Amino acid sequence: MLLVGIVDDPAAREDEKYDAAMDLEEFSGPLVESCLIRIVRAEDFTSVLAQLCAESLGGIWARTGRVDPTFMAELRGPAKNEVFGILGDRAPHLLPPDARESISGDRGPGG
Repeated sequence: MLLVGIVDDPAAREDEKYDAAMDLEEFSGPLVESCLIRIVRAEDFTSVLAQLCAESLGGIWARTGRVDPTFMAELRGPAKNEVFGILGDRAPHLLPPDARESISGDRGPGG
């Protein structure tokens, strides 16, 4: 898949990688998810690229109704915030129970 190749290409421009990472949310499957996970790890969960990949991964998980529990437990920092934010908005039932409780507690009256 071309988008995976762009995100993985060390010679690709930063803006091309960002666009590809965002566009990958529209796809799913082992190749796409493993690429996104690999990039998030390689970028130490903190870079802009890691956050964009995490956002796409969260979108894929919300759309498909399943998560990678091993990687979800590994998530931290800005990448975790992106994934949990997407799931909290689109598929809160996929969040770990402790995350669901903190999100529902943040909604305030009538939330």
